[in-house]
Amino acid sequence: MQSPAYFDSRLAGEVSRARAIAGVGFPLGLGFHVFATATFLYLGAMPLVYFNIFSVLAFSLASYLIIWKDRLKFAYVLAAFFEMPLHAALATLTFGLESLFLIWLFIPALIVFWLPFTWHARIVFSGATALFLVLIAVLGAVTAPWHQIPLGWMTFFVIFNALGAISTLGVLFALNHRITTKAEAALEKEYARSESLLYNLLPEDIAARLKVEPDQTIADSLPKVAILFADIVDFTPRAATLLPEEVVGFLNKIFRAFDELAEKHGLEKIKTIGDAYMVAAGMPNPCGDPVHRVAEMALDMQQTVEKMAPEFPEGLQVRIGLHAGPAVAGVIGNRKLFYDVWGETVNTASRMESHGEPGRIQVTTAAKEELEDAYEFEPRGAVEVKGIGAVETWWLAGPKA
Repeated sequence: MQSPAYFDSRLAGEVSRARAIAGVGFPLGLGFHVFATATFLYLGAMPLVYFNIFSVLAFSLASYLIIWKDRLKFAYVLAAFFEMPLHAALATLTFGLESLFLIWLFIPALIVFWLPFTWHARIVFSGATALFLVLIAVLGAVTAPWHQIPLGWMTFFVIFNALGAISTLGVLFALNHRITTKAEAALEKEYARSESLLYNLLPEDIAARLKVEPDQTIADSLPKVAILFADIVDFTPRAATLLPEEVVGFLNKIFRAFDELAEKHGLEKIKTIGDAYMVAAGMPNPCGDPVHRVAEMALDMQQTVEKMAPEFPEGLQVRIGLHAGPAVAGVIGNRKLFYDVWGETVNTASRMESHGEPGRIQVTTAAKEELEDAYEFEPRGAVEVKGIGAVETWWLAGPKA
C-alpha cells in the first residue's frame, strides 16, 4: 500500500498537523529508545532495558499504523499517552527524581491540544497525564531509587533530559507554528477567492447585505429600471453544426465583449440564458439616467457585433430590445445564489427583443419618450405582443447629430 504524505494540504488542519508532528516526533522517539536501550543495558538497569525493547516496538508499530494504516489516533494513544508516561515513570522510579526523566510527561500533556481529538478527550488525556506526573513525583519523593548510578551518569541524564525535553517542545512548537501559519495563509487565500466569487455572482451592495445578515430575504421594489435584452440571430441552427467547445468559445467571445461594455456603462449584468444576454440600469441602486445608459449600451453592442462579424464565416447579428419602468429584484436560492429581477418591465423588454429584427434596437414608447431629446428614432408601429396586446414600438437609430 502506498504511504500517504505526512504533509497533505487536502487533509483537515488538525489531521495534517498531527501527521506532521508524527513525521518528526516518531522517528526521533524511535532513535532515542534505541540509544536508551544500549545505555540502560550498559548501566545494568534491566527493567528499563526490557521496557525500552517494548518502546522500540511500540514506536515502530505507531509509525506503521500512521503510514500504512492511517490509524492516526490509535498511534498517538499508543506512543504518546501510553508508552511515554510509563517510560518516564519507570525511569524516574529507577534513577530518582533528580534524573529529570519526569520532565518528559509534559510533552503528551501539551501536544494533545494540537491533535485531532475531541475537546473532551483532550482534557481527559491531558488531565490524566498531569495527575500521573503528580503521582510519580510523590512516589519518587518518598521512595529510594531502585538503581544506583555514578554521579557522572546522573549529571548526563539531567543535562540530556532537560535539553532533550526542552528541545523537543521547541521543535514541536516551531513545527506547529509553521503549520498554523501556512494554514492561515491558505485560509486567507481561500477567503479572498470566495469573496471574489461572491462579488462576481452578486452585485457588491447585495453581497455586502448578505454578509451582514446571511439569512435575510433580499427583495427590493425598484421604482425605475431600464432593462436590455440581446439575442444572437440564428444561434440554434449554427450551434447544431459546431462542436461543444466551439459553441462555448463562440458565446464566450461575444459575451465577454458585452461584459466589458456593461462595466463601461455602469450596468448590472443580470444573466445569460442560452444565447440571450440581459443587463439592467438602476439596480440594485437607483441612478439618474437608466434609460440613457442602456441605450448607449445597445448602440455600442451594435458596433461591437459589426466589428466582430467578419471573424465568423456566417456573419454575426443580434436583436436588441429595451424597456423601462418599475420592477422587483431580489436574491433567490440558498446554495447557488442568484440575483434576478421580475415584473412587467422585464417581460416587455424581453418581448421587444424577441419581436425585433436582426441588427436593430426595438424600444417601447416609454423608453422612446425619455430618449427622444438626444436620440433619433424610426417609427415601427404597433406590434402584437403575446400576453400584453398591441404595443407601439420604435427603432433606436442613434444619437442626434
